[in-house]
Amino acid sequence: MSIGSPLYTLEPEHGAAFVALVLFALGAWLFRRRIPALPPIDLLLAALLLGSSAVHLGLAIGHATAGGAVRLLFLADALALAFIARRVLSGASAGRLGLAVLGGSIVAYWVATAGGEPPDQLGLANKLSEILAFAIAARPATPARVRSATGSVAVMLLVLGTATTSWIGAFRASASEPGAVAGHHVHAGSVAPPGTVLPPATTREPTAAESTAAEGLLLATRAGIARYADPKVAAAAGYHVAGMSGIDFHANNPAYEGDGRVLDPARPETLVYAIAPDGRAVLFGALFVMPKIGEPGPAVGGPLTVWHAHQDICFSLTPPALTGVLSPLGTCPIGSITMPLTGEMMHVWTVPGAPQPFGDLDEQWKRAYLNANFPKR
Repeated sequence: MSIGSPLYTLEPEHGAAFVALVLFALGAWLFRRRIPALPPIDLLLAALLLGSSAVHLGLAIGHATAGGAVRLLFLADALALAFIARRVLSGASAGRLGLAVLGGSIVAYWVATAGGEPPDQLGLANKLSEILAFAIAARPATPARVRSATGSVAVMLLVLGTATTSWIGAFRASASEPGAVAGHHVHAGSVAPPGTVLPPATTREPTAAESTAAEGLLLATRAGIARYADPKVAAAAGYHVAGMSGIDFHANNPAYEGDGRVLDPARPETLVYAIAPDGRAVLFGALFVMPKIGEPGPAVGGPLTVWHAHQDICFSLTPPALTGVLSPLGTCPIGSITMPLTGEMMHVWTVPGAPQPFGDLDEQWKRAYLNANFPKR
C-alpha cells in the first residue's frame, strides 16, 4: 500500500476530531429548534466556534501518544472556543477575547506546522473556518474605514500565514523521515512530500540477488540510452526535447509510453537532461513509467529500486508541462489543471558518479557535477 502526502488526506490521529465534528453537526441539527433567534451572521459565528471547539476536543482525544502538555492545550482551546460561542449565542459579541482566542489558535497551528507537524485536510479546513470566524468577529459594529481596512489586512495575513506554514510543515515532515537502505537514499518514507505517493518505508537490507539485479538494471539502462546523449538522436526516436532548459528536463516519448513494455532499458518512457553552464545538454538518466495507474512497478532490486507516483499535481495543457503541485488551499497556477494520480515511475541515474542510482538525485550534486565537468566558457 502506497502512502500519499498528509496534506491531501486525513491524518490517523485526527480521526477522533473528524468524528467529533460530525457529532457536533448532528447534534446541532437535532436541537436546531432550541437555537436562539439571532442574526444569521451571529449564528454562523457560533457554529464556526463550536465546530472548532469540537475539533480541538477530538484532537485532545486522538493524540493519545502526545505529551500531556499538548493534549492540555487542545482541551484548553476547546473550552475557550466553546465559552466564546456561548457568549455569542447569548446575544453578546465575541469581543477582544474572541479575537485573541481565535488568533492564538491560528498562530499555534503556524508554530506546529512550521516545526514539522504534517498538515492535513482537517487541520487546514479548521484553520480556514477559524479565519472566517475571526473575520466575522472583527467586523466593526458601525461603519469605520480604518477599522475595516485593519480587519481585512489581518484576515489576509492569517490566510497567507496558514498557507505558508502548511507548505513548510508538509515539506519538513517529509524531509525529516527519508528512507535509507544500505547507504542508498530511496524514494520512500513514512511521510510523503506534497505531490508524491510513496511505498511504506523499509529498513531491510537488499538480498545479494536484489543487489545484483539493481546493478544489472543500471548497467543495461546506461548502455541502452547512451546514444541519446545527443538530443538530436533522441528527437529522431520520438523524445520531446524541444525547449530544453534547467537541470531537470524530462523529455518524454509518447510512443514508448503506450507500447506496453515495462522497464525496457532500451526504450525508457522519459529521458532526463540538464543544461550545463557551457550550454550543452547533458544526459543524466532515464525515467521508467508504468503504463497503467495503480499498477505497481517491478521492484527488481527490492528496497534499492523503489517506484513512486504523483498525486494532485498541476499540469498545463498549452504547452503540456508540469507546473507544480496542488497548494494547501487547493489551488493550481492559472491555466493549469489538477491531475489526481499518475502511474508509478522510477528514475535510473546513469550519469557517472551519481551518489544514488535510483530515486532522488540531489540538486546540489547535479550543479556541482555540471560546474566541474562542463564549466562556462
